[in-house]
Amino acid sequence: MRKKIIISLLASTVLLEANWNSAIDDLKDEAKLVWKKQTEFIHTKEPDENSTVRYERLRKEHFNAIWEDVITNLEKALLLNKKITQAPQSAFFGADKDSLQKEFNSVLDNIIMLLLDDNILNYRKNIRNDQEDISLLEKSILRYREQKITAPQESHIKTTQSDYIQKISDAKEEIALRRNRIIQTKISMSENFEQLGINLTPIQIDVLLSRVDGDDIIAMTLMMDVLKQITLQLLGIMQESGEELHHAKKYYGMHTVLLELVVYVQQNLINKINLTYIPKIDKILNDTKKILTITNQKISSEENLQRKSIYYKNYEAQKMTFKVATLYKKNLQDELKQISKAKKVSQKNLDVSKNTFETVTLSSDLFKIISTSQEMMQEVMQLQIPAIIPFENMKMQEKFQELTKKIRG
Repeated sequence: MRKKIIISLLASTVLLEANWNSAIDDLKDEAKLVWKKQTEFIHTKEPDENSTVRYERLRKEHFNAIWEDVITNLEKALLLNKKITQAPQSAFFGADKDSLQKEFNSVLDNIIMLLLDDNILNYRKNIRNDQEDISLLEKSILRYREQKITAPQESHIKTTQSDYIQKISDAKEEIALRRNRIIQTKISMSENFEQLGINLTPIQIDVLLSRVDGDDIIAMTLMMDVLKQITLQLLGIMQESGEELHHAKKYYGMHTVLLELVVYVQQNLINKINLTYIPKIDKILNDTKKILTITNQKISSEENLQRKSIYYKNYEAQKMTFKVATLYKKNLQDELKQISKAKKVSQKNLDVSKNTFETVTLSSDLFKIISTSQEMMQEVMQLQIPAIIPFENMKMQEKFQELTKKIRG
């Protein structure tokens, strides 16, 4: 009798442990989301202000935070530029042009890191976080549906069928909230781009965020905006310096470094598209071609109608992948042309700036040239934005996003 009691107690303990573990797994997902909602509320609580006012405030705060570090790095870059001019082409001992150029590029990378700590990029991060949460919630719903099948109708210990129905309802409500927040974020992004003189609808923002080069395009646009702000401040300092040519040349030299930065960033994206993005999309196209050929052969040789129907559905899905991948490649090629065109304009501006630095003897002339370059920067900023055509349908957008993950991976 005692043995039976012990065995019964052990069985009950195992059952309770299994139920407890199951409950813990459910709680883990829910705790993550509850904790996230609480921390989001704490960190995003801000005074009442519209999107435009908020963006302008954050833009100013960002600029004030980076100004001194940017100036320090520009001074380093100026010194390195002078060393590069005087250094030999190659040297066994000491620095040569190549080694100094690498050091110069490293300083440009430091400036880029400073410029890109911006609100629009935070928007992009927030959208990704919301999308990941939606994916997590959708997986939870599937699991709840599976667990509901064997769940009891009533229990004080186990999760009941009605409990799972409530969990599914709560998860769906949370998904709806996060999807609505993504829409609001895209509208805010659209308004912020408008502040930079670039008109993009929320639908075009959606397309931009689906592209593998979307972050690069956004980053370049933000950088150009901050560079315009820096140039404006340099103009102010030059104006205060009067006709002191030595000081004027120093700040004009910094402006020239900023133009070099623009060319550097554009060339980096050209390399990325040529050497990474397009080769990866080419691989996807080649792999899909092979699968299409195999599937087509299976359709022809298969006699069983049910299996033939499955092969045909697979074939249609593969055709969709090939169609979207082809469109993706064209978009990347168009972007490559656009950036190359913008880079030519930037290079010409840089060449003029360097030539002027060596020849001009009046600080007022330098001031006029930098003032003119503000308009040139806006022209380059506009050139960098590719033609953004909305997706034909939701299915195409989902396939585009799927391919983006593959290219990134």
